[in-house]
Amino acid sequence: MIKICYVIGQLGKGGAEKQLYEIVKGINKNNFEPVIISLSRGGYWSKEIKKLNIHVIELRRKKHIELTRLFKLIKLVRKIKPAIVHTYLFSANSYGRIAAILDRVPIIIASERNLPKLSRDKNIYQISIDKLLMSFSDGVICNSYKCSEILVRKYLFDENKVFTVSNGINSKEYLKKANWGTQKKLAQKVIGTVGRLTPQKNHKLLLDVAKIILDHYGERDIKFMIVGDGVLRNKLEQYSKNLGIQNSVVFTGERNDVSYLLYNMDIFIMTSLYEGMSNALMEAMLTGLPIVTTNVGGNSELIIEGETGVLCPLNDAKAFADKIISFIDNETQAKQIGDNAKQRIIKELGVEKMIKRIENIYTKFLEKLCIQKTF
Repeated sequence: MIKICYVIGQLGKGGAEKQLYEIVKGINKNNFEPVIISLSRGGYWSKEIKKLNIHVIELRRKKHIELTRLFKLIKLVRKIKPAIVHTYLFSANSYGRIAAILDRVPIIIASERNLPKLSRDKNIYQISIDKLLMSFSDGVICNSYKCSEILVRKYLFDENKVFTVSNGINSKEYLKKANWGTQKKLAQKVIGTVGRLTPQKNHKLLLDVAKIILDHYGERDIKFMIVGDGVLRNKLEQYSKNLGIQNSVVFTGERNDVSYLLYNMDIFIMTSLYEGMSNALMEAMLTGLPIVTTNVGGNSELIIEGETGVLCPLNDAKAFADKIISFIDNETQAKQIGDNAKQRIIKELGVEKMIKRIENIYTKFLEKLCIQKTF
């Protein structure tokens, strides 16, 4: 049995955390024994992972950077004695790999879940730490080809150490649990999005788009649903008031019934400035919604232009509005594109394929080191 120690910054309601849950849930337990160390306590996915009878160790977090937590992590990894340490998100990629290096773990793998662009989601210090620790790592798994390309082309990572494994979604489980629009809809047409209310998601642009569409249709019964919470909520609510559209925009806050809300939307919009491989976008596609999103990161790997959705330039409110108006005015086209999107997720982006690809990466390194195992 090969023991894998996953190290992650926290287990709150995020995309990387959900993907880790799917991996440890579906990984072949005859071959691999997963253990999770979270660098923070609590979180939605912590409870869900524990229900799988997988050992979760949670460290107390006092400050953003603290040596005490690193020392505890080093002791834990030494005690667990894993054959593989696989880290998620920047803090864990740093703390986890340092611990693994000092404890001489045979295989060390990091993850890159977004597009690592300088001065946007990472600073020069963080990029430098990543490059230094990569010298002592066996590989890094990216969730989009665009992310892998940036690491190799822009930051000169060894291409033999960079792997791409697209996110996966459990289609059968999602469709089984989803509510098929039993709630009375907010409006005749509901245009919605799901995501944290942070600068990355660029919700201000979404509100500008809403203003254009509402002005275009006048009295038509159209609502915009923004699912999620975050530091910008108050500013965004105030901006909707400044635009005079507050009565047509619903801020739901963080919800545990996202699939239920998706099935009550007609069109899905995502205005992000950057993305890796968006879980929210994949769930919207699986719901059968026509997608209008920015042409950034892994979005273009999910959306086939004009077939499973449409892509728009960054910060172009008019382009977004025109595409959404086209879907509203042509329901047959919108339904066909939504159906195409759903079938693409089911056929090509199942969680089973993601897990198998990750297992193959583990196996490749294990065989290289001649670590004995039974497969």
